[in-house]
Amino acid sequence: MPYSEVRVSEKLSEAYTLPSWLYTDPEVLEFEKKEIFSRTWQYVGHISQVQQNGDYFTTEVADKPLIITRANDGEVRAFYNVCSHRAAKLVEGEGNKSILTCPYHAWTYHLDGSLNRAPNMKGVENFNHDDFCLKTVRLEIKESLIFVNLDPNAPSMDSVFGGLFEGLKKFHLDKLKKVRVVETVCKSNWKVGIDNYLECDHCPLVHKSLVQQVNMDDYEVNIFNNYVYQGVPLKGETDDDYALGRGGRYYWLYPNMWLSFDPGPANLSIHRSVPIDHKTTKYIYTTFLMNETMSKEEEDLLAIDQHVRKEDREICEEVQKGLETGAYKQGRFSLTENCVHHFHLMMQDAMQGFYALQK
Repeated sequence: MPYSEVRVSEKLSEAYTLPSWLYTDPEVLEFEKKEIFSRTWQYVGHISQVQQNGDYFTTEVADKPLIITRANDGEVRAFYNVCSHRAAKLVEGEGNKSILTCPYHAWTYHLDGSLNRAPNMKGVENFNHDDFCLKTVRLEIKESLIFVNLDPNAPSMDSVFGGLFEGLKKFHLDKLKKVRVVETVCKSNWKVGIDNYLECDHCPLVHKSLVQQVNMDDYEVNIFNNYVYQGVPLKGETDDDYALGRGGRYYWLYPNMWLSFDPGPANLSIHRSVPIDHKTTKYIYTTFLMNETMSKEEEDLLAIDQHVRKEDREICEEVQKGLETGAYKQGRFSLTENCVHHFHLMMQDAMQGFYALQK
């Protein structure tokens, strides 16, 4: 289908959605990894994971292994988790070390990325330790949340997200304690999950238990260049600037992360959508509470969250099946699906290079 026939209009009332093949073609995902996930700010962890000098943890972004460290100078840094000698992975998991040792040939590195010892290089001419430091990855910390960007020339987070994190200061995210990390696999393209998160037209039908708690008549939506805010107060809540737990506050950050402050005890769930392949996505849910020991009310909150995620996962998998039938080509937006429309316009812009390759 020619690109000119599938363009998403800027005007919501006349716009068609992205075409189904963008959700089912494996070549599309490979392009997305290179041109989107490798060039955008990706959440990787919370400052509590590198609280002490020597702390480190590992992660992946766009299939690239990374290590996040806090060195003896107190600085938090990110590096490719790749030894400079023969490209072996240095470490797994998380912990605290004074030195990082490669399991392949025992090269060692300080946590600031500098090479400590290269034991098998004695007698090698013109060998300079400074030429074999770990390769740095850009890192920024915003309100205790750690982000990295594989693109060394990418604009700063403040340039991308404006005043988002300044607005989150009132929630004191640095005081939150990580209490649970849950990973689930959804048999759908990663964009299906984003589409689902960015509208609540489905909520009365799919999330009946959640909707019973909140005042859907006061559902609020604000769209910004690279993020979206959705909020809804609890029934009976009269304060427009309601406190954590007195309603739901939901922030989506382009392309694949969202922050959910759910009704109930003060909480934050960070959701990462990580593509496994073009029709399979891993969701990583990290839940933070004010205390590491959970109360009964907090246990109930997590049970509700788990149930809502299951409902979303099931509907997303059904959508993916429909996309793959070939019967569905494109849809239309309702006037309340403006956040999804915004996402599709962003994706359309990001995919210009892919369309050019198809000509």
